[in-house]
Amino acid sequence: MRDFFIKGLEIVISVVIVLAAVGIVVAAIGALMGSVPTAPGLPPIEGPLAAAVILIGGALTLLITGGALYLFLGIYANTRRTADALELLITLRR
Repeated sequence: MRDFFIKGLEIVISVVIVLAAVGIVVAAIGALMGSVPTAPGLPPIEGPLAAAVILIGGALTLLITGGALYLFLGIYANTRRTADALELLITLRR
């Protein structure tokens, strides 16, 4: 039952990462079509510069977030394999 939830979480994480990547691309395309508001008193960022900022910032954020989530799932898998190996070792020594 526990493995079902872990596999489900892995699928959900994959779907969220793909949707976030699509959202970043759509936001960059939207920035190409209009200006991006900034802090009061500063001029808005327009055109390709805004799209590049959104693409680079979004890609870095997605890479760090997705990497951390998959790292946590990998830690779970390694912990489970280590526990199974230790149980096997204890069984063989008896």
